[in-house]
Amino acid sequence: MADKYYCKWCGLDRSSISSLVNAGSCSKSPSKKHEAYDGPEQTKYFCEYCGLDRSSISSLVNAGSCSKSPTKSHQPYSGSQKTKYLCKYCGLDRSSISSLVNAGSCSKSPTKTHSPSR
Repeated sequence: MADKYYCKWCGLDRSSISSLVNAGSCSKSPSKKHEAYDGPEQTKYFCEYCGLDRSSISSLVNAGSCSKSPTKSHQPYSGSQKTKYLCKYCGLDRSSISSLVNAGSCSKSPTKTHSPSR
């Protein structure tokens, strides 16, 4: 299988990082430039902020708005799939990203929300 590189904002894929970042403007990116997703290729992709899952980065980032994301867009979690997800601020563990980010407030986080570690 050939390597593919995906834009973390719109899901555009290209065969090289160079062709991705030079593929014109990205309407979903705050900088209007395509930015490479830096996680592994997976069978499921999860929103780092709400835990929504989809089978591709494109379907995740185009799945509507995310009320928990600072950009209001679903953003792919760049870590690998795990059986347990830990909050990078307090160490709370849950079996899914969704249950972690929806587990109430985190007193050690600057945003007061649990955030999965990589």
